[in-house]
This record gives sequence, C-alpha cells and structure tokens, in this order.
Amino acid sequence: MATDPIVLNRLGVIKGDAGDWSKDNALFLKVFSGEVLTAFKRTCVFGDMVMKRSISSGRSAQFPVTGRFSATSVTPGAFIQGQEQMQQNEVTIRIDDYLTAAADIHSLDEAKTHFEQRSIYSTELGEALSRAIDKRLARLLAIGARTSTGDLTANKPNAADAPFRTGTQIDLAKATPTSNDLVAAVFTAAQELDKKDISRDNRVLVCSPDEFYTLIQSDRAVNFDFNQQGANGSYKEGQIAKLAGFSIYSSNHIAQGNASADPGEAGFVFNGTVDDSAVDMTNTKMLAFQRNAVGVVTLKDIQMSMTGNDYDVMYNATKLKAQLAYGAGVLRPECCVEVINSL
Repeated sequence: MATDPIVLNRLGVIKGDAGDWSKDNALFLKVFSGEVLTAFKRTCVFGDMVMKRSISSGRSAQFPVTGRFSATSVTPGAFIQGQEQMQQNEVTIRIDDYLTAAADIHSLDEAKTHFEQRSIYSTELGEALSRAIDKRLARLLAIGARTSTGDLTANKPNAADAPFRTGTQIDLAKATPTSNDLVAAVFTAAQELDKKDISRDNRVLVCSPDEFYTLIQSDRAVNFDFNQQGANGSYKEGQIAKLAGFSIYSSNHIAQGNASADPGEAGFVFNGTVDDSAVDMTNTKMLAFQRNAVGVVTLKDIQMSMTGNDYDVMYNATKLKAQLAYGAGVLRPECCVEVINSL
C-alpha cells in the first residue's frame, strides 16, 4: 500500500542545505567538543494573565453576563418593591480544532548525533504552541478594546459614564511619542478602567519592546523623586515593576501587523455574533487589561506524544507531537484598553 511521503527534519543539515552525504551529515561531530546552542526562548506573557477554565467534555463553554441592581432608601411603612428584570446575556467560547506542532526525526541522524535531541525538540514544540496562543490572546485584547457595542443596554454602573461593556482605545497621535507621552497614556488607561468599575487587582500592561524601553526612560516611571529607591525598577537592569497600578511586561507578540485568525479557529459568540481573532494591529503599541478581559477554555490540555516502532519501521523516523484543544474569546471588553499611534 502506497503512503504519502513525509518531510524529515535532518539533524545534520545546515540551514536546510541537504542532498548528499556531506550536506546531510555536516553538523555531526566526530568527537563531542562543544555546547548545543538553541534559539532563545521568546517570552510569552498573555497566557498567564487571563481567565482560564477547563471542561471535561462538550464543544463550548458559556460565561454568564449580568447587569447590576441598585439600592435605595425606603420610607418607614412603605411597600418594598422588587426591581425589574436585570439585564442578562452570555459569552460563548467555542473549542477549536487541535492546535498542533510536530516534527519527524530521522533515526539514523539521531543515532549519529552527539547529544540527546528529543527533549530539545519536544521543548521547542511546546513553545511553538505557547507562542501561537500568546499571539491570539493579544489579538483578542485588541478586539475587546475596539468593541463599541455592548451586550447589555441597561444597569450600567453610572448612566453618565462611558457605555458599559465596551472597550477603550487611546491614540497617542504623535509622530515620535516621548517616554512621558507613554506614561500619560498609561494613566489614561487606568482612569478609563476605574470609570467602568474594573477591579484594580490583576491589571497588566504589555508593551512592544520599543515602547517598553521608551517608557522605562521616563523621568516619572523610574525616578527616585517619584518612587522609593529600588522599589519600582532599575535603569541598570532595564526593568519597571509598576505604573498606574499595572504590572508591566514586554512582548514581541503585539507587533503582528494585519493578522489573520488561526486556521481551525471556531471563534467566540459575543452579543449573538460569532467573531474570531482576525484584527489589524499595525498601529498597536500597548495593551492594558484586567484578568477578566479574555477567557481561555481548555478541553484537552497540552499533550506531548511520540510514535513507536511501527512508525519507525515505515519511515525510519520518530514523530514528536505537541497538541491541545482549546478556545479563546473576549469576555469583558470593558477590561480592555488598546494604546495605538495613528501617526
């Protein structure tokens, strides 16, 4: 029975240049004499900062959305009238197709190599999944910040405030924003969250590297006159801990350009409309949010697997695979703030 060919990862090949014995074995050493250098680990931050839920079965998970009751004083002896129907809705996060990363290792190459290769490959496959999830969560936070039509029309925290259950977008609108311009935008983000009664616990600000290192040079973000010495960061270490109540992080996953949804996305249902994570983040510079902004629902958590002898007999190779089944969606757009620069 004919089988489809597979693309092997040749462990001895330099930059994919294969074709003869010398090229296929270029990286194999006669005697071990050095260290194994792998690509640096890209920092993934969003996955640990959002709402997570696991389900044992089913195709989706529902998150209830409710408005608020109000309180009033009662005249002695007066009848206490119950309030009318409270506003209610739901957000549904649907489980996607499997998110998978896999690699095939040629058995002869593995025998020739001078170091244990499978653990390195399995680690890299797991990190590939993590990066894909992190990018998607960043896109969803941007979508939440741009949500201008809420799914509740009444029982807002205060009718005079900005619309409840909608996101916030802040435009720097400067060709070359200064570090203090960025600081001002961060305080505006905190102000907008406060106006919508968003908890101050678990607030996070994630910047692109350019904005992060500009922000840290502000004379107000890391400065002994404004902060206790050593308490909020260090110019020497290039760190900043807190600003306007936000924990500060840097990520390469904000600069995604005009990003498409991942293949296999089932999306999420907000206010009766199915949406996915496709969004143009060309102008996105920072994302400020609170933990309840985005939800992740896991049906099958990350699993690492490896083929056995039958696969090796057919292909002289071992397949390593990392996969999980999950879904993600915007839960509370009012918890999302996107800082952009339109210029």
